[in-house]
Amino acid sequence: FRADKAARAKRLDVIGCYHSHPNAPARPSQYDVDHAAWSGFSHIIVSIRDKAAVDMTSWQLKEDRSAFDPEELRIEG
Repeated sequence: FRADKAARAKRLDVIGCYHSHPNAPARPSQYDVDHAAWSGFSHIIVSIRDKAAVDMTSWQLKEDRSAFDPEELRIEG
């Protein structure tokens, strides 16, 4: 909530959140479904193996909060 408040003060929007899955795939677990905070946000998951990021995916929580749908993740720069 602090990040959202700080973003609004700068006229920015928070559009997602991320977390890592050490030694596990970059896909939502049942725990992620059960504890997801917001639908409409991008939920980015980074798979970590041997202390390095090896995969990154993005997901949208279904409105009924039953599961996640994958979404395209494009990194530019």
